[in-house]
Amino acid sequence: MSLQNELVQIKKQQFKPIYTVIGTETFLIETFKKQLKSSISTEAEDEFNIITFDMTEVELSSVIYEAETVPFFGDYKVIFVENPYFLTGEKKKNELNHDLSLLLTYLENPLSTSIIVFVANYEKLDERKKVVKLLKKESQLVDVSKMTDKTLIPYVKQHIENEGYSIDKQAFERLTYLTDMDLTRIMNELEKLFLLTLSSKNITKNDVESLIPKSLEHNIFDLNQYVIGNKTDEALNLYHDLLVSGEETIKIISILLGQIRLLLQVKILLDMNYQQSNITDTLKIHPYRVKLAVQQCKSLSFKQLGEMFDELIEMDFNIKTGKIEKELAFELFLLKKR
Repeated sequence: MSLQNELVQIKKQQFKPIYTVIGTETFLIETFKKQLKSSISTEAEDEFNIITFDMTEVELSSVIYEAETVPFFGDYKVIFVENPYFLTGEKKKNELNHDLSLLLTYLENPLSTSIIVFVANYEKLDERKKVVKLLKKESQLVDVSKMTDKTLIPYVKQHIENEGYSIDKQAFERLTYLTDMDLTRIMNELEKLFLLTLSSKNITKNDVESLIPKSLEHNIFDLNQYVIGNKTDEALNLYHDLLVSGEETIKIISILLGQIRLLLQVKILLDMNYQQSNITDTLKIHPYRVKLAVQQCKSLSFKQLGEMFDELIEMDFNIKTGKIEKELAFELFLLKKR
């Protein structure tokens, strides 16, 4: 069942005795856990009726024992089973002795007052295992997989609207770009943005840029724009800032090479009459990055991009073979007029 549908059922206190939460989207996992906790207990009951077991530290028998014990001071108890690696093909160096037969037996007749949640923070489970097959049959499956762009964008927009805020198009693009379309990061940054814009209830591009720090990749994207635009002062200043912050020249060159390669790919696809949306689907990258790359490509030729790519390849080789000092070489690259 989808997460949203299951949350509705939980709010109505229509609980299942066993849940298997499958997927790696941290925000969605925490949303499910938070709703379940708030639906079954008061704060006074949490100590007794909300229990978490880590399967890398505690044997499965402890989970089953707890599940077979009636709750204190409440109608239900919730048992979160974290890191259930025995549901995957993963092997641990110092594996605990998890007696899966206990779980198989319990699944046939679970206690109605206990709610076990297997938090399977994995891409997929090992379908060959008997315990996985039985869990899929007897438990309520909850999908918390990573969202695609097409599902993430409307989800975030709806969340912003539900909180009573608005965000303009440029601000939204910048938000998703700076967070690399990662839902957990987006939601964390939105909490800060909501506080920042509490009086206006409107999030602008300036709000986003003032609050969300740029990653190394984003800074090097800006560096690339300065290089292409012959803005040597800005390029040198940004490069020196990156060095001061502890970044390595070799790493900067490597990421810059990747960005030039991206521009070449976009240029080729544009010449093949690909639309921006088609380029995004083909290259599997953030649509805002494609939008910026398309804008850059309009003023660049294959010759310019090819020369820059070759320069960086040669520089990287000369640095690694000790023929040239890395900072000097890269500064000369940034100072070159194009």
